[in-house]
Amino acid sequence: MTLKRFGVSVPEDLLEKFDEVVEKKGYIGRSEAIRDAMREYISQFEWSTESDQEGTIASLNIVYQHKPRLMTELIRAQHNAHAQVVSTVHIHATHTHCLEVITLKGNRKAIEELANKVSGLKGIEYVRLFTFLLPEGDEVDHHQHH
Repeated sequence: MTLKRFGVSVPEDLLEKFDEVVEKKGYIGRSEAIRDAMREYISQFEWSTESDQEGTIASLNIVYQHKPRLMTELIRAQHNAHAQVVSTVHIHATHTHCLEVITLKGNRKAIEELANKVSGLKGIEYVRLFTFLLPEGDEVDHHQHH
């Protein structure tokens, strides 16, 4: 990968805030932080405009009340989804609340349908969808774990 240097003009207060974030996140310098910001910006744009292709990856993070009925509804929503549920991690965050992280694969519509279904369930308190559009030409990794 060849790196290209370019100049950017920004308001001083924006640069000051950006430098604070760079320092708090422990970046070595602005360049890596700008590269991360650019990757995220491009990924979000592609998700919103071009992600009807299969192979889109997403993480659906959910915080909800620990109630058996709700857990049953959550499992039912996952089983009925058109998006592929790749994995689920369930954590008992407190005595009354659970955190669930669901890794999904599919197209944007199927992933958004599941996220919307889950966020509408009674007892769900927080839902955050993180999306990842892999570069074209990347093949699914079928490596063996030993």
